[in-house]
Amino acid sequence: MGYKGYQKTRTDQTIECANCHNVAPWDLLNRRKLTLWIPTFPYGRKHYLTCPVCQHGKQIEKQEIEQFLNY
Repeated sequence: MGYKGYQKTRTDQTIECANCHNVAPWDLLNRRKLTLWIPTFPYGRKHYLTCPVCQHGKQIEKQEIEQFLNY
């Protein structure tokens, strides 16, 4: 098992960081989990919000992504 890359997206909503108290649009990271057997195939995804200043973050559920991207 292993993780392969991530996709980074900037959110439109400003959030205050509990760690550094900076107020800014946070980054949304999508990380894929893959097997290491050949052929590799994806079988999981995790979603995180991270502060652009101190990189402090939290894991969020897939249903919460739309709330932060203002769809």
